[in-house]
Amino acid sequence: MLLKKVDISFIVILSVLLISACSTASFSGKLDEGTIEYDMIYLQDQKENPIISLLPTTMSLKIKNNNSIQKIEGWMGVFQMAGIARRNENYKAAYLKIMGEKYAFETTMDGPAFGFDEYPKMKLVHSDSVKVIAGYKCKAYDVYLNDSSAAAFTIYYTEDIKLDNPNCNNPFQEVKGVLLEFQMKFQKIPVHLIAKKVIKEEIADDEFLIPDGFQKVSKEKIQEVINNLM
Repeated sequence: MLLKKVDISFIVILSVLLISACSTASFSGKLDEGTIEYDMIYLQDQKENPIISLLPTTMSLKIKNNNSIQKIEGWMGVFQMAGIARRNENYKAAYLKIMGEKYAFETTMDGPAFGFDEYPKMKLVHSDSVKVIAGYKCKAYDVYLNDSSAAAFTIYYTEDIKLDNPNCNNPFQEVKGVLLEFQMKFQKIPVHLIAKKVIKEEIADDEFLIPDGFQKVSKEKIQEVINNLM
């Protein structure tokens, strides 16, 4: 009799754990508020560039009410960089925290992006390739660089995540969907990003504000700080 009670208790506990796990499982429906989590895979060898071992390995993109914040963190929170866009207010900003230094710059939606390098002479060509990423069926573009006749890589995007001008903080502004797999250069280091999970959740409004304690500076000042670090 005692064994049966133990078995029942075990089943109840296991069921609760499974329900909890499902509540944070990846979402794959129409989305206008939530978080996309990306893996960052650096395309240089650590022997070639030892600083790669210290760089962030994940990126998050939070969206709500046509606002977004793209954020990467590393070194156990010592390093943090984020790009904010509040599209309905024609507002864009970036902030950087390294050790005790905290800097931010603000601009308009058509102002300069920060964090990821631009690709010179880039051409996007629609591709027939289709891929399911984090539960979303994605369309594709082949990316051609520097007048090459061969595609350098392919990027994948979804139209099921609602966000106007979703790529205002990366080199692929002409893509109207949210990118779930793509490649960029992070401070001249090539990195491949792929979404691993999409979470439907409530996002606090203050996520889209520069936190307190950040000094407003120019983009060039923030870039200078990063150059000194890397």
